[in-house]
Amino acid sequence: MLNNSSQKTLHLVAILFLVLSLSTSLLSSGFTFYNSISNPYQTFLGPTGVYTWNGLGASFILLTMLLFVGNTQSNHLSGELLEKLYPTVTSGGTTHSYGYSFWLILLVILLDIVTVVIIIFYQKARYQQKQEQRKPMEYAPRDGILF
Repeated sequence: MLNNSSQKTLHLVAILFLVLSLSTSLLSSGFTFYNSISNPYQTFLGPTGVYTWNGLGASFILLTMLLFVGNTQSNHLSGELLEKLYPTVTSGGTTHSYGYSFWLILLVILLDIVTVVIIIFYQKARYQQKQEQRKPMEYAPRDGILF
């Protein structure tokens, strides 16, 4: 089915990007778990690490999807697969159809983006809360503050 070396190479690169995406997702999960149980003032990579690993994971998944679709469409792999599996059936106008597993990868990208958005909103809310705590001291009269 994958007779051409460029077809094999594109499939191997797509699999490599999937493995890289899985490893970045595991790193992000590991750092998040470690930061949740450790001292909050001594986190490892903090939110920046989560942004980085989730961004890389989403990018790798998007590249994988693009490479897979490009390879399938340009090399007519659906027709070749049909001919290999069912030699008696004629493939007049085969169409490419992607299963649920392909479309579920979009869910992973969405979840990576949602994780980053949640962390951004949490950081903004925490910053605003700290600002609200500082304001009463700034507007208090100098004579009324006791040290």
